[in-house]
Amino acid sequence: MAKQTTITVNKSFDDKMLLLQQTAEERVKDELFSIADYAIAISPVDSGAWVESFSMLPVGQGGGRSKSSGARRTSVKKGTASRQQFTDIARSNLYSDIEKFSLETSDKVTLRNRAPHAREVEDKHGWSVFTKVRNKFG
Repeated sequence: MAKQTTITVNKSFDDKMLLLQQTAEERVKDELFSIADYAIAISPVDSGAWVESFSMLPVGQGGGRSKSSGARRTSVKKGTASRQQFTDIARSNLYSDIEKFSLETSDKVTLRNRAPHAREVEDKHGWSVFTKVRNKFG
């Protein structure tokens, strides 16, 4: 007849593993915050729709934000708004996305901009925000 015993790994080992996991997740989130800050900093801002349409979600999860500039009455170029007020909203949105991210459920994240005019801003007007982000952060 077989014999067996169950051995409990000591609590300090479990605590160290938990700390290691938390440290890894903090480092990943710090990198994601840097990516968010950089994307916002190099983005064009007039009505705020483009920059507020950024999202950063785990791969395959949701479509992201889509803001249209069509109905907006405020504009940085016209002097009725400041760049800062729009970038603050964008940063808050992206930081909220990042805070929800967990390495336990996903190891990949997608930076996305679903503004109706995203392709136009990115390609036609040559802002190349996503190319610059990819070049800097790989």
